[in-house]
Amino acid sequence: STACVPMLVAPQTRARPTASARHAPQHRRPAARAARFVGAAGAARARAATTTASAGGADAAGPNKVAVSRHEVPPKWSTDTCLGADERVSLKQGEKLTVTVPATSANMGPGFDSFGFAVDLENDLIVERGPFVVNIVGEGEDSLPRDATNAIVRAVQDGYNAVYPDAPLALDDLAFTSVNRIPPARGLGSSSAALVSGLAAGLALAGQDLAAPQTKQLLLQLAADAEGHPDNVAPAIYGGFQVSINTGGAHPQWVTQRVGMPQGLQAVLFIPQFESLTAETRAALPTTIPVADAVHNISRAAMLVNSFATGNMEALRYACQDVIHQPIRGQAFPLKELIAAALSKGAHGAFLSGAGPTVLALTGGHGSDVHADTMVTFLAVEVADAMMDAAKENGCEGRTVISSPSISGVVCTKEECKP
Repeated sequence: STACVPMLVAPQTRARPTASARHAPQHRRPAARAARFVGAAGAARARAATTTASAGGADAAGPNKVAVSRHEVPPKWSTDTCLGADERVSLKQGEKLTVTVPATSANMGPGFDSFGFAVDLENDLIVERGPFVVNIVGEGEDSLPRDATNAIVRAVQDGYNAVYPDAPLALDDLAFTSVNRIPPARGLGSSSAALVSGLAAGLALAGQDLAAPQTKQLLLQLAADAEGHPDNVAPAIYGGFQVSINTGGAHPQWVTQRVGMPQGLQAVLFIPQFESLTAETRAALPTTIPVADAVHNISRAAMLVNSFATGNMEALRYACQDVIHQPIRGQAFPLKELIAAALSKGAHGAFLSGAGPTVLALTGGHGSDVHADTMVTFLAVEVADAMMDAAKENGCEGRTVISSPSISGVVCTKEECKP
């Protein structure tokens, strides 16, 4: 019989039957993660309820108190903000907190659940002081919930509770506005963008600096735990092309590394009109795969990384190939025809974006700047037109978007509201 290797996809399945449930984080355990990353902001606050520090040592502490020497106090991390008991939310009246998160394309062909890169299509989350309200502008404005069950609002609470597990975030005087430009259920990381923006806002409201490495590390742990895999959330947080793993062992950690991207690279997106739920397409994947298929994807994943690192983009037409998930997920629409059309007009490589149905083709990347001449744009338009023609010939309605990889991941800013 054919040798097989296990493909553990079932534990990462998330049921998302409705638009509101589609973006809901399923694994809600932020406090346990925060204790490992927030230093004094987590461990010291938790200890404060039962421990009294005394400058006089054990004798001065008294029989019913425990003395803690200065060497036992956990070090203060640079991300900590000393908020007083009456200032547990780092947002004043008249201030506006804005979190921007890019769209992401996961898998990139052979890198199932591990590879992903950000593109310059972004969602914004705006938090202000005021009566509780959830405003939604753009994608999902007619279907997403506008109350405390909204996935972003829940993620904000999770992020805040990661720092203050003993004090849930009060929502009655916070107003949320979600500006959505990433189309949902199209394989462009809309769920991950919602999750990351909410968690990031929660951490910021708890006084954490989203520009600090420790905070981003914590954000990655919280987001990847909730998603079950890091392929979308890693580039949403760090930008660029990210390769991510879980270290496993007694204390597993999510770890990600950036792979360099050639200058002038363009991402041509064909976005079908129909939606595709990740949970449904993931459930259709096999639980074991032949060793030959595993070797096929491993070798191409390695070649894909090398192509980006060296700028040898010609190899991508082979390096983006996949035999594990794309043949199954592409059965509902002309995936093969769209990829073939893109390659016929000079695309370096093309693949199903995430669980689909968006198809992404890579063009440019030979050092030419899209702002300096027209060649990069000309080639991208040629590929976009070919993909659109192939889609129409096969009865697949949709639209094309020409974008660029985004080097920036999540960005958090705070400013005074204009009168």
